[in-house]
Amino acid sequence: MAVGKLKRRAARARVFNYRAAPWDGSAKLPTRTKFDGILVDAPCSGVGTWGRNPHARWTTTPEDVRELSGLQRELLAHVLPALKPGGRMVYAVCTLARPETAEVADGFDGEHAELKRVSTTWLLPEKIGGNGMFVAVWERG
Repeated sequence: MAVGKLKRRAARARVFNYRAAPWDGSAKLPTRTKFDGILVDAPCSGVGTWGRNPHARWTTTPEDVRELSGLQRELLAHVLPALKPGGRMVYAVCTLARPETAEVADGFDGEHAELKRVSTTWLLPEKIGGNGMFVAVWERG
């Protein structure tokens, strides 16, 4: 989402205690600031949105899922240095594909002993009547 669109949505929701900056996903972060909380709403295959995007069932490939899971791992690793001790990082994707959800989170757990996963949530379309999502939350020790 473009930063301008985020700012408009945040203003409409009366949310003002945030910082948004364009970032290309590389290891070079757009700021040196350390944060109490970071949301990584990562690009994904969108498998959880197939109910409202049925055409995606025929265009999403296993290679797409593999490529995106690699990108998701990179984004998490690149943003981690900006998380303060005691801060929380949220990883959210609108997919239910294991390589982009549990496998990314489990792999991240194994690579970062300084983090403790404090929650994992699966939002299943058949249970909530909406899009499927996966959310993992870590806290930095």
